[in-house]
Amino acid sequence: MSDAETWANENLKYFKQRMRINTDDPDEIANLTKMLIASYTSILRLVGVLDATDPEVEELIYERSRYTYNDALDEFKENYSQNIRDVFLANQPEESEENDDKITESSPIF
Repeated sequence: MSDAETWANENLKYFKQRMRINTDDPDEIANLTKMLIASYTSILRLVGVLDATDPEVEELIYERSRYTYNDALDEFKENYSQNIRDVFLANQPEESEENDDKITESSPIF
């Protein structure tokens, strides 16, 4: 089982509570799990981290999953661009002040 699958299975119950989803239908559970797996993978790649231990990363995963559930995924990056950028920048290695200047002057990450 991949890290994404493990994370999704461990957090499915919380996501269902958060979304007020009360179904136990196996097809719907599989659908929700796939949303969480895809969101986990996408967000980790987008913000440049290896796991979802950061609460801000976890929040972005849930929010991307919520947008997916509501067929509004195309709006997620625009609505959360500042959060994504903040988490991305917070997780960049600090090498020198010169590199920090280059990061802040660069174009958006997506």
